[in-house]
Amino acid sequence: MMEQQLEDLFPLIFSMVPKRVGNKRTIHEALIDMMWIQDIHGVASFDVRLEFIKLCDIISDITLQPGVADVHFWRLSSSGQYSASSAYEAQFQGSVQFSPRERIWKTWAPGKCRFFLWLATNNRCWTADRLARRNLPHPERCPFCDQEDKTIHYLLVGCVFARQF
Repeated sequence: MMEQQLEDLFPLIFSMVPKRVGNKRTIHEALIDMMWIQDIHGVASFDVRLEFIKLCDIISDITLQPGVADVHFWRLSSSGQYSASSAYEAQFQGSVQFSPRERIWKTWAPGKCRFFLWLATNNRCWTADRLARRNLPHPERCPFCDQEDKTIHYLLVGCVFARQF
C-alpha cells in the first residue's frame, strides 16, 4: 500500500491552516478531542466541507499507542533523517548551477589570471557600478567608449573598445 500524506489528499483544508499553527501541535495533541479543527481558519466552501468529512472518516479510525512517540520524517533526504547538509542542499533545489570554478582553478594560467577570472564570474570586480553602490568615487561613463553601462560583464564583453582590443 502506497502511503500518502494528508496534505496531498486534502489540500483545501491544509490551505486554511496557517503555517505557524500547523507545526505547533503533535499528532497526539491534535487528535485529543479533535483539537486539530481549531487550527482551521477561514470560510469553508462546499469542497472544503467535503474534504473535512472525508478527513474525519480517516482520522476516526486512528488509535494512538500510549507511550509511543511521534515519528518525524525529513522529506528532503532519502533516509528521512534531518541533516545540515540536506537542509543546505534544499536551499538550492530548482536553482540553476553555474560552476566554472573547476575550469578556472585547474587551468595552466598564472594565479593572478585565475583569481581575476574567479572575481569576474562571481561579479566581485571593483567596477564603477560596484563603487557607486558604496558611494565611492567612480566614473559616470565607460572611459573607453563613453557608454553608461559600467559592469564587469560590459567591460569584458559588451564594450566595443574592449572587443577590438
